[in-house]
Amino acid sequence: MAEFTWTENSKTVFEESLKAAPMPFRGVTKKSLTKALTAAVGDGGDVREQDVVRVIREATPAPFVAQGLKAIQPFLTDPSILDA
Repeated sequence: MAEFTWTENSKTVFEESLKAAPMPFRGVTKKSLTKALTAAVGDGGDVREQDVVRVIREATPAPFVAQGLKAIQPFLTDPSILDA
């Protein structure tokens, strides 16, 4: 798995997004989001909350995006990033 430098609440946001995935799909979800984060920030890159939100939108199957974003909203330091 890629190593990242987590900033703000990004690690919590990432972990909460995984919890929102249906149990049978959590492993696949973690791989997918990790791959997308690596593409976005690079291995060892700084991950911001905005990066996690972006990869959720890009890498999550469309029917589950709203559920994932709703699950992470309470953990965002700036919930307005969901509006972007």
